[in-house]
Amino acid sequence: MSTATASPPAVATQPSGFGAKRVLLLVFGSIVLLIALSLLAGGGAALWGLGKRDSSGYITSASHRLSTPSYALTSDSLDVGTDAPNWLFGDHFGTVRIEGTSSQPVFIGIARTPAVERYFAGVQHDQIADFDVDPFTVTYQHVAGTAAPSPPGSQAFWRVKASGTGTQTITWPLEKGNWSIVAMNAGASRGVTLDTRLGAKVPFLRSAAIGLLAGGGVVLLLGAALIYFGARTPRVASREV
Repeated sequence: MSTATASPPAVATQPSGFGAKRVLLLVFGSIVLLIALSLLAGGGAALWGLGKRDSSGYITSASHRLSTPSYALTSDSLDVGTDAPNWLFGDHFGTVRIEGTSSQPVFIGIARTPAVERYFAGVQHDQIADFDVDPFTVTYQHVAGTAAPSPPGSQAFWRVKASGTGTQTITWPLEKGNWSIVAMNAGASRGVTLDTRLGAKVPFLRSAAIGLLAGGGVVLLLGAALIYFGARTPRVASREV
């Protein structure tokens, strides 16, 4: 005669607390999500830029009036990637376009900052220290002087320049170094007023948009997976008594 032996009842074992491994997964997952959002935002900005290009491929600002009673308007020194490799610049990196329209013959030029500073030594002019696009505001820094400049078109130090009546346009492939932008009357007289438009063309903008969005999507999935595994409740184990 056989005797049946009853199986002991299973008792649920409570999972251990919110362990260090889960905390680390949640922390790293959150960091990865922030990185993903940054990449996606950059990709979105690049897509926005693609939609704002004109027929020549430039992203162009609205027209804004700049004016000074002095001899010239100059930009603050533009420090263009002095620590970056040389191959990054030129047509491979981007091109700047500046358009200026005045009621009298106007001059627009770009040159290395030391040469511009020597040209304006002792000459009264206004330097654009800061500006915002939306809304458009300009902060000028007045530089006093008593000397009169020679006509700008006769100077040999300009990297690019344009001079004449009507709308004048210069285009400049970005180059490493410290540069200054100058706007004057072509005859070097006082009282400079011109309507300006700034444009930029970045050849790799489309590739950047695709790369940032694709990379952001992959990183987003990784961050979501880390948070999922960190937040899920471990399966309850059972033991027999």
